Amino acid sequence: MQNNYYLCAIYMYMRNYRKILCSVVMPIIAFGIALLFAGCKNETDTTLTQQQQSIEKYLQTSHNPRLIDEAEVGNSIAENPPFYTRWDMDLYRYIETYYDEGRDSKAEIVRGTTFEIIYTAYIFSGSAPTTANMYATNDAENIQKLQNEGLNTEYEWTSEPMKIKLGSDKLTSGLETALEGCREGDVVEIYMTYAEAYGNKYIGKVPSKSSVVWFIKITNVE
Repeated sequence: MQNNYYLCAIYMYMRNYRKILCSVVMPIIAFGIALLFAGCKNETDTTLTQQQQSIEKYLQTSHNPRLIDEAEVGNSIAENPPFYTRWDMDLYRYIETYYDEGRDSKAEIVRGTTFEIIYTAYIFSGSAPTTANMYATNDAENIQKLQNEGLNTEYEWTSEPMKIKLGSDKLTSGLETALEGCREGDVVEIYMTYAEAYGNKYIGKVPSKSSVVWFIKITNVE
């Protein structure tokens, strides 16, 4: 009888302990985890929102020429209004040569196309980029500018065109998306939040969660 009493007591203790664990401790743990993830999500959302707003503000107010959203082209009274195309608020493209005569007859970049580009990439800070924000280029003129500022470019930089096959994963997803549909001879600007650029990674001179812009000239489409 005494042994049964002890067994019953232990059973009741364990059952009550489990109730306390489920009703008090576990909710506290779950709440703490939820707060942790909510904090990370809010920080990410804030960063993305700030970068989105910074890109759009620059394109619409400070960029030369000032641009409108492609969705507004039909409402414009201008004959050939310069515009940007955007994807999900994280990727923006401006084709400077969009209205050039004969552009539609030139070779177009589609999935599987091989093409060559001259490019310069900058960390985007909300204003017109300068050599101080440059982190990669194969443009001979920009390489010369860097040399004039005292940078040794002998080993890091080349003026050879970059040859790419669209869909080969040589580029970030943002560049892949924005270059599709461009044509030979196009001069293109591609603005990306960190979500479409390098994410949380440090890439060379580019800090984590950086917004970037690529200036590209498509020199050849095979």
